[in-house]
Amino acid sequence: MCNHSGREEESKKTFTIRGLDPELYERFVRVARDLGMSVGALMNEAMRAILALTIIGKEAGERIGREVGKASTLILSKPIEIIKSIVEGIKDFEVITSIGELTVSKVDLENIDKAILFVNIRKLTFDNDVDWELLNKKVKGVKLVDEVVIPKHIPKLLFAKKCTFVKKITVR
Repeated sequence: MCNHSGREEESKKTFTIRGLDPELYERFVRVARDLGMSVGALMNEAMRAILALTIIGKEAGERIGREVGKASTLILSKPIEIIKSIVEGIKDFEVITSIGELTVSKVDLENIDKAILFVNIRKLTFDNDVDWELLNKKVKGVKLVDEVVIPKHIPKLLFAKKCTFVKKITVR
């Protein structure tokens, strides 16, 4: 049984990670302190960012994959915008990333030239005016998203094929 109090307990669970470089860990602790975050909160964001970088690297191909490896070492001292800078100029799609909540309309999709990859978004909602043909044409993928809300006329299983690491698809 999964309930809210269970999630709270799970979020406070202690993990032991062997093999950490002590000097690197101390730098990480200092960065967390400088950002006003706990080490756990910063670690969660770093892991989320690295997963997003990995997904983008796989989507964009081997060339970006090599850059992701280099960039992941900078993730402790650079903001999340590094994701966009890695793929700039060598991709055939746009990346929309690191947003809390985003609602996308038909006009939004029609006004963008390239396909879109949505990565690392807490809640992504597609308006009721978005049809399957446009969504299928313009949305390359949805990766590392907590919840996606789609209109009831969008075929859920076809849409799900575009998703990786999506916790929940809600139909309204």
